[in-house]
Amino acid sequence: MGLADPDELEQLATQLDGRADEVREQSGAFRSEVGLVAWQSAGADHYRERCSELCQDLEGNAQQLNDAADDLRAHARAVRDRIAWMHTKVDQLRAEAEELWDDASGPFEWGADQASDAWGKVTGWL
Repeated sequence: MGLADPDELEQLATQLDGRADEVREQSGAFRSEVGLVAWQSAGADHYRERCSELCQDLEGNAQQLNDAADDLRAHARAVRDRIAWMHTKVDQLRAEAEELWDDASGPFEWGADQASDAWGKVTGWL
């Protein structure tokens, strides 16, 4: 089972935030350019209204990028938490295994001694 690399997730989140900033900057520059248009008419009003709608859409897109970045950061935290939990479980299992091994080593040594003694008797009879 592979887990995502939390550092890479955070790097991607930072890139998404940067793209969101770029979208906002470009949208603001576009809005400024539209404001400089001197054209006056019903068509001009429609043009400005449409440009304003496009800028609102771009702001929504930028916010979606920020939201995705926040989701990636939350996922990176969740992955880090899961990795820490897994390390804790491995450490617990290792400690339990070592304790069981220590508990079992006495009977194993006793059993080995008994087997050696029995082998000695059998070979002595031969």
